[in-house]
Amino acid sequence: MLGNFIADDISRKEEALLSPDILQGVVLHRQIDEFTDGHHSFISSTERLRPDHRKYAPVVLDILNDHLLSRTWAEFHNEEEESFHAYVYKSFADQVNDLPPKSSLHVHVLLQYRYLSAYGTKKGLQDVLARMDRRTKFPSDFESGVNHLYDDLDFYLENFKSLYTDLIDFVSEFRTLG
Repeated sequence: MLGNFIADDISRKEEALLSPDILQGVVLHRQIDEFTDGHHSFISSTERLRPDHRKYAPVVLDILNDHLLSRTWAEFHNEEEESFHAYVYKSFADQVNDLPPKSSLHVHVLLQYRYLSAYGTKKGLQDVLARMDRRTKFPSDFESGVNHLYDDLDFYLENFKSLYTDLIDFVSEFRTLG
């Protein structure tokens, strides 16, 4: 899980410094990105966001999808969402010192702001998007993503469920073959 979370921060050179378990998560994350980016539901939702978010549309959608996952958690998972969050927070805290500095910083921020739990509420989603707005170099308007989502919730929810259902199958197959 930790490798999956930090994958966007890790350079190919830094991969050699990671434990095999964390590296496996990085590889899985990159496979998930490739699968997701080519999925018809992700493409459809991204295109709807593109006029306002341009190149950041896929990033905005990733965050919106995290919110939708939280809203629909019980449809896809047997474990209580908060129990899962607690497990992730503890696991990440136990491993954070084994990471390169940039990744370590992002994990500390996740732990400090309890991002996983924040995604579940509209206010939490707004806060996450506002923080992303402050991190971008170019105009991004991440914050308006909340309005897009709630103005057309059925559309985004349907696309999310299609994507996530297929993604569960993809990850299962990847792990079987890996």
